[in-house]
Amino acid sequence: MLQPQGALIVRAYADCDAPRLAEIFREAVATIGPSDYSPAQVKAWLARVPSAEGLAARLGDGRKVWVLSDASGDAFGFVDLEADGHIDLLYASPVIAGTGAVERLVAHLETAARDAGLTRLYVEASAAARRFFLKQGFTVLERRTFEIGGVEIFNFAMAKAL
Repeated sequence: MLQPQGALIVRAYADCDAPRLAEIFREAVATIGPSDYSPAQVKAWLARVPSAEGLAARLGDGRKVWVLSDASGDAFGFVDLEADGHIDLLYASPVIAGTGAVERLVAHLETAARDAGLTRLYVEASAAARRFFLKQGFTVLERRTFEIGGVEIFNFAMAKAL
């Protein structure tokens, strides 16, 4: 896995980031997912990871997107914010786990949300992301169970008042 060169900063997303962000998405699910999900659940989740083109289309739909990048411009994490306060995607390379960089990324998102006049953020979080979002002041609204490709999986609806 790619290692960061120097401190990580938060910057705006650029279309050229999509291939690396798709790679981060896949790395995070494959590496962190097995701690909370069965092999069948991880495999189903990985099947839903978008291609670089699919991710670029999704991120280019008008939502705000920020990237964690190192001094050379390589990405190590990303988050998006839809106009209604929904966080659809938050993924980071496992190599930066525990560094505080993802917390800074989410703090940046929260500041932008407040500046945009939003009063609430909400997310559907994986089990690992649930632990992270709880530390950021989000509360669990409900545990959600659904199917991906015939495999039952779960996540958590969470929200935070701003």
